[in-house]
Amino acid sequence: MRKVLVAIAFLGLAAPLAARAGPVVELSGGMGSQLQPSLERAPTNLMVAPGWGFAGILKLEVGLAAALADVRGARTELEVRPMAVLSIPLFPLYARGILAVQNLVNGPATFAYGGALGLSFGIPMTGLGLFVEAGALPRNVKVDANGAAFLGAAPAGAREEFRWFVEGRAGASYDF
Repeated sequence: MRKVLVAIAFLGLAAPLAARAGPVVELSGGMGSQLQPSLERAPTNLMVAPGWGFAGILKLEVGLAAALADVRGARTELEVRPMAVLSIPLFPLYARGILAVQNLVNGPATFAYGGALGLSFGIPMTGLGLFVEAGALPRNVKVDANGAAFLGAAPAGAREEFRWFVEGRAGASYDF
């Protein structure tokens, strides 16, 4: 009986969310840096992230990010970022969980995971919103014997090393 009551309570809470669900899309740009062993700028990236929003509380998105070759040694690269955004209505703060599949063009594909905290502001009755966020996306990178990271294709003798990357991002969103 207890399981039935929990299921009814869950459906009672989930039904209003589903009733106000709809597509969303975000367009954003981000700049980041590697933190250790020295501060090195990461390539600028541009991202489009379509998804589905649930009553302004939860968004599930899949971002397609293009990293530009604007840093020495970098190549243009693509990555896919499945994301979950949790926000509290009437409060501008949100949290974003990120899983990234990187190096889809030049390979080999690598994985990264992290999160971001941000501020978002909507324009009433338009569906438009603006946001800024700061996040961390640690990952394994190929490095040479001196510890310098390869942002493009790495030679066969390069080793992998875990490094922290931080990223600032700004963009616009539209809730349909």
